[in-house]
Amino acid sequence: MLVFAAAVALLIRPDDTGDLPYFLHVAHRLFSADWTGVFADPSVQVGPLQLAVFRLGDLAGALPLLIQVGCAGLIWVVAGRLLAGHGLRAQLAVGLAAVALGLTYGAYQDGHPAQVIVPLLWVLAALDAREGRTLRAGALIGLSAGFELWGVLGAVVFVLAPRARAALAGLAAEVGVAAGLFLPFVIAGEFRMFDYHWQVNGDTLLGLFVEPGTPFTWSMRLCQGLAALGVGVGLAWPLRRTRHAVWLAPLAVVVVRLALDPVRYPWYWLAIETLALLGAAELLTSDLVRSLRARRVRVS
Repeated sequence: MLVFAAAVALLIRPDDTGDLPYFLHVAHRLFSADWTGVFADPSVQVGPLQLAVFRLGDLAGALPLLIQVGCAGLIWVVAGRLLAGHGLRAQLAVGLAAVALGLTYGAYQDGHPAQVIVPLLWVLAALDAREGRTLRAGALIGLSAGFELWGVLGAVVFVLAPRARAALAGLAAEVGVAAGLFLPFVIAGEFRMFDYHWQVNGDTLLGLFVEPGTPFTWSMRLCQGLAALGVGVGLAWPLRRTRHAVWLAPLAVVVVRLALDPVRYPWYWLAIETLALLGAAELLTSDLVRSLRARRVRVS
């Protein structure tokens, strides 16, 4: 699977890499004497971890390989955890499907690997939270925010924790890790990420209710995130005893977030596709589907 992803990275090069050149420019600044000013530009809407990955990959001259093979490796790990007990074939099938469907290539193509990485980290965190390892779950969600700030919405997985105290500990770990990634820039430099605003596009759901061109601020982003979290929690709570919740809750958050987004970019679909692939794999290997298959065989 990793060889397949590497072959795609080496042989298929996109004509247009979207935001990637800009992020590489910003990443260069992160590793300079002027690192404290990285977030002085409000248009920098990615986190320091994503910038660090870009810079390291660029320095090595292997950025396509780093992102695509790295995403494939993370998919392999998550699929292995999610499909534990179902053998390597199921795990390999998920990985090969991810590469064949263009998820790993898409993570590099437009310069937004977070659209694949963040949902994968959420599912890992959900599996940990469900098993009571909420501190590790919180650390994973905090790390996801280091790629793009919407990663904090992964807090929905703490609904799956076996105890309220464990959920609170996980939430504290998430806040601590995320804050640790951004605070150095807040303290040492000028941090203006939250000064940025988008404009509502006419081809979005919001465009049906809000005048296209209306500014969409970070205060509105907060409301958008709370709405997405609310739906995710509402879905996760009744399903918290099932394994389906580890991908359904993140999927609900992502779908609602995108439905309420003021803009529509092609890379947004990567997050939904990543979670849908994992969900399909989990459902197809679940006891319910296996019992239905066995019943059909008996009837035949």
